[in-house]
This record gives sequence, structure tokens and C-alpha cells, in this order.
Amino acid sequence: METSKPTKININGVENIFFTSVAIHTHRGWVYLDLEPSKEFYKLLARGFKPTSHAKIKLDRRNRRVIFHLSLEKEVEIYRPGNIKPVDVNDDSVATLYEAFAIILETDLAKTTLGYSYRKESIQRRNGSGNRETRKAMKKLREGKKKKDYRWKTASLMVRDAMRMRGVIVIERISGDDIRVMIARYRNKQLRHRICQSALKGELNAIIDKAREYGVPVLMVDPRNTSKICPIHKAIIEYGEDRIGICSKGGERWHREVVALINIYLKALEALYEGYAQKGFGVPILDGSPVPLGSTATHEPIEIPRSLWGRWRSLDGHRDVITSLWINRQSNSKQKNISNNQ
Repeated sequence: METSKPTKININGVENIFFTSVAIHTHRGWVYLDLEPSKEFYKLLARGFKPTSHAKIKLDRRNRRVIFHLSLEKEVEIYRPGNIKPVDVNDDSVATLYEAFAIILETDLAKTTLGYSYRKESIQRRNGSGNRETRKAMKKLREGKKKKDYRWKTASLMVRDAMRMRGVIVIERISGDDIRVMIARYRNKQLRHRICQSALKGELNAIIDKAREYGVPVLMVDPRNTSKICPIHKAIIEYGEDRIGICSKGGERWHREVVALINIYLKALEALYEGYAQKGFGVPILDGSPVPLGSTATHEPIEIPRSLWGRWRSLDGHRDVITSLWINRQSNSKQKNISNNQ
């Protein structure tokens, strides 16, 4: 069997390749059949895969068609990582380092989980539990599909940005027992339900699966004290009601996600290169002075709402948006400090 020569069509200045037919060698000679590839087939072609002459054929007599199971191949090069891409997964967001910025992609899973729980209780009070009307109404809520969509979108953004920078993705090694211990620490029933339903393990597995698909290495580090220890003084960070804490030794203010990202980064350095100053990596330059506006540490992350990043293909393709968000954040911080001083 052979695929026909690809048809090249120029669309908006971009040359696209289309396969339109397949040739099968039979005892009567070559037979040409029209080919209707799936969307996934063209995705693989765009990533450099090429169809081979080997395929499995299945006759669909009911619909009078032939189903082809094509094999594709690709010449790959050895992936040599030269950077580190730390990723911190939380119940309502995914944080990472992009260039010199700490960014937080808000997934709004808390609203999705709690909203589903409230609507579920309302449906069960109205229709009862376990009957057909209740199950039919519950399917329309689509909680699982929404969570899966958020999960794979964030995983794709993380992996594609790691490929751009030729980096290794570093995540926390979290098991089911760790999540159960985390839930047991909280007395708030609503918070415990939210953490349980946020599927932290599912998000980590999605990142690992997507990284395996793109050939990006993943390193898992110990999650112990990643958001509790100051990366400068190795002292405990005391948090209040919000996610901003103060180092008990140096007095500088830290955001919980930023501390976790820096500590994950440093743990990856220790695990991979047995030190902070190996070739291609440098020690993060942190002066440790109290912040804001007085430290080179990224203490204020850029929070990006899901309505903004939901249709992004990559982080690097929206560098201007991230930069403008950071500028707005800095200007707001300056105005807040001036009003506090007055």
C-alpha cells in the first residue's frame, strides 16, 4: 500500500500538506481510494511525522468503506535539556516561571467544584437521588469534562514552553496518601471537598503524559516544605490569612506560589547538578531585602485569569500580554505603597 503524493495548498501564506488518496496493490493491479484523514492525523503531520507504507486495513461492510490504520514515523534528535521549568500545581491554579516572571494560571476549579456540589444538592432535593431524572440532570453539568479540559490545556502550555526553552519540567512528587494527609489537616468541610475534587494527582499525570508525548523529560522532587521555607535564609515563613507570608529571619515578604517555585527550582538543581553553579545554570540572584520594590526576588506573581489564557496555544506567543500584566501589577503596587505612606 502507498499513500499518494501529498497535495500542497497555500493557505494565508502557510504551505499546508494534504493526503487525498491511498493506493492498494491487489491481484488486479493498483486500486486508488479516496482518503479522509482524521484531525489527529494532520496534527502528527504538522509535528514532523510521515506515513509509512505499512498499514492495517479493515472493511466496514455496513457503511461500504475501508478503514485504514496508518503507521507514521519521525526522525528524532536527542533532547538535551539546558534549563529548568518548575511547575507548582494547586487546587485552583497552576504556577510556573516564564522568563523572569512568576505567573499563575487560574483554573477556577474551586468555583467549578463548589458550583457542581451546590447544583447537585439542589437537583437531589428536587428529584430525589438515584432516579433517572436526577442522573439525566447531573450529566448536563459536565463537571468531569470541564476539569479534563482545564487539565490538558494547562499541561500543554507547560510542556510547550519547556520545549521552547529546552528545559526539564520539575514537579512535586505527590501521592494519594499525601493528598489524604493534606485534606485531614483542614477542618473546613467545604475546603476539604474542594481539594478532594480538584484532582491534583490528575493534573500532575496530565503534565507527565503530555511531556512523554512531546519527548520532554520530567523530574519529580520532594514536596516537603516547598512553600514554608524561605529560599534565602532557610527559615520558616509565617503566613497570615492570605497567601503572603513574612520570613521569620529576614523579614521579607513572599508569595506562597513564588516560594514554592523557587524552592522546586533549587531542589532540581541539587538533584540534577549537585550544586547551584554548574555549567549552564546560575545561582538565582536574590538580595533578600524587604519587598515590595526593594528586592530582586519575584515576590508578586502575575495572575492570569482563565478567560484570558483559555485559548492560548503557548505562553511565548503572548509575551506582550504577560509583560503588560506585570507592568500593571507594578504600577498598582507603587500606588498602593504611596497611599500607605501618606
